[in-house]
Amino acid sequence: MLLCLTLHLSCVVYAQVYEPAFIISIYGDTIRCQLKHIRFISNKSEFRYKKSLDDKKEVFINSKDVLWIVTSKDTFECLATDKGMYKGQISAYKLLSNGHLRLYEQDHFTKMGGEAAASYFIKKEGMVLQEITTLDYKKYLLIYAGDYPENKDRVEKLAYKEENLQQFINGYNDWYFAQQTK
Repeated sequence: MLLCLTLHLSCVVYAQVYEPAFIISIYGDTIRCQLKHIRFISNKSEFRYKKSLDDKKEVFINSKDVLWIVTSKDTFECLATDKGMYKGQISAYKLLSNGHLRLYEQDHFTKMGGEAAASYFIKKEGMVLQEITTLDYKKYLLIYAGDYPENKDRVEKLAYKEENLQQFINGYNDWYFAQQTK
């Protein structure tokens, strides 16, 4: 009985290590695969995958060769960091809001209160990727979305929560798109 339960649990754990995904490379290739350890995908310099769960061999792809990773739950964009000791390093950022102004989340391995802490980043077309924190998010939202007329009042009332940041950026993108179609 114990052996059967152990075998069953190890099969479940093994199956959860891989997640179906598409990797879109900088060369225009789309790789349909089983991606390893998708939950903490950020801060990796390479990604491991198998063509199928039955494959014994894992394949590696360097993050600098990847544009996007798409799973059934999430989409990640691989972007270069422009500052600090990680300058030039390419990491995967989970896309939360897509458009002219994008909002990203990046998990960290450090645990705080039992949960992985997340950092938020914004990127506007033609501008650098910018981390936003509880101390400076209003400043950067005013800079990156400064062309949005109701921006200042909305930013002043905005609390630093994922859903609030998403709502603000989605509102900005709706406004921006409407301006482009006039």
